Amino acid sequence: MAFIVLRPFFLLCLLVLLTCTASLLSHDEECLALFQFKQTIHHQNYDADGFQKFESWSNISNSDCCLSDGVVCSKGHVIGIDWSGRNLTGVINSSSTLFELAHLQILNLSMNNFVESRIPPEIARLKQLRHLDLSYSGFNGHIPNEFSHLMLLSSLDLSRNPLKLPNPGLEYLLKNMTSLEFLDLSGVDISVGSGSFSSVPRFLANFSSLRHIELRDCQLRDEFPSAVFHLPKLKHLSMGNNSNLTGFLPEFHNTSLLEKRYLFSTGFAGIIPESISNLNHLKVLSLQICHFSWHIPGSLHNLTHLTYLGLAENELAGLVPSLVSLSKVTILDLPYNKFEKGSMYGWINKLTNLNELYLDSMNIHDEILPYLANLTKLSIVSMSQNFIYGSIPSSFTNLTQLIVIDLKINQLQGQIFSSFLKFKSLEYLTIGYNKFNGTVGLESFLGLNKLEVLSIDQNSLSFVTTSNYTNATLPELSLLGLSSCNLKGFPAFLRFQTKKWKP
Repeated sequence: MAFIVLRPFFLLCLLVLLTCTASLLSHDEECLALFQFKQTIHHQNYDADGFQKFESWSNISNSDCCLSDGVVCSKGHVIGIDWSGRNLTGVINSSSTLFELAHLQILNLSMNNFVESRIPPEIARLKQLRHLDLSYSGFNGHIPNEFSHLMLLSSLDLSRNPLKLPNPGLEYLLKNMTSLEFLDLSGVDISVGSGSFSSVPRFLANFSSLRHIELRDCQLRDEFPSAVFHLPKLKHLSMGNNSNLTGFLPEFHNTSLLEKRYLFSTGFAGIIPESISNLNHLKVLSLQICHFSWHIPGSLHNLTHLTYLGLAENELAGLVPSLVSLSKVTILDLPYNKFEKGSMYGWINKLTNLNELYLDSMNIHDEILPYLANLTKLSIVSMSQNFIYGSIPSSFTNLTQLIVIDLKINQLQGQIFSSFLKFKSLEYLTIGYNKFNGTVGLESFLGLNKLEVLSIDQNSLSFVTTSNYTNATLPELSLLGLSSCNLKGFPAFLRFQTKKWKP
């Protein structure tokens, strides 16, 4: 009977002893464990066929692992491994000696190629981990529930891997990580299961250390807890590409540190509050493809640090206010709303840092092209489906950095001649469905060697073809629009065209 009583106690003592022993590896034993782990990892050699072993020590007894590249030690223990972007491949399984490094605080294996590996539950043995980055590294399968045991994590990045988070879901995964500062699960499928399992946990609003939240393209659903917007240290919030995630923008305080907010392609709705001007540090506001309505708040002009403003494809109405004070904006994206006719756009001329301008389907009744003369950094101008009139002014040719010109479906007129020959970087030109007239030939576009898309159809143009072209002088087009261009014969130059259109 005594043996029966003592046996469980004996097993418990043995388990405690083994656990303590595992956490008390000597420096040499940790180096040996790290060496054995490295022996299972290969470095992909792109200069020759096959693989070669990842650099390692030839004689572990005479080598100090703390001197190895990417390894950090403190007080004789391995506390950090940063082997990011090394073209590493191999299999990391549950028997890996990596999980014997009980003092490890930093593990970064991002931007590698562990496509045959799943994340073993044994990772929970690394209880001292503060920073874990496995992003862009090819890990697949389910995220083990044992992750919730890593209670000291301040940075967790599993993004851009073909991973899934099974029941009991995001709430269970994060509930013990109260010290989180950085969280990125972008591209991880959190929809496994149903209901609240794929919701954003409301307790995140209590994680006062959070600075960076990235849950883009995670199949999230239900209502986003608006209190998260008020986290005192939050600078970066990205919830884009979650079409079933609903929510609204709360009133904002001027104590917010928010710099970047990405809510594009979500179910967020309601108005954009005037108090958005209290976000004094905001640099990126991306609200495209949502359901925001009412007006663009006039207070938006106070966000003078903005470099990116995206409000496209919402239900915004009224007049477009002057945004002349947003002098740092490089991307302005406002198309496909319900704006009223009558907005003035002269202020655009002052946004001299603009690189991309999107004003499609904005109900613009204006001769807007002259306003662009000073915007010499522009690479994209897209203003299709408006009522823009006038001719293409000579000042438009100042925009020599243009890659995309999309002016289709407007009221533009005049002749083309060689208006576009200065745009040596041009790849995409569509000016169809306007009122251009006269005769035009391919020589109007010769020298635009990067041009891939050319559409001048549905104008009052006559396109003249000759046979004096060679493959060396022609742009290599993937799409050509010449409908209603009074062609007299099949364009002979098309025999030199081999590129396929990729929509």
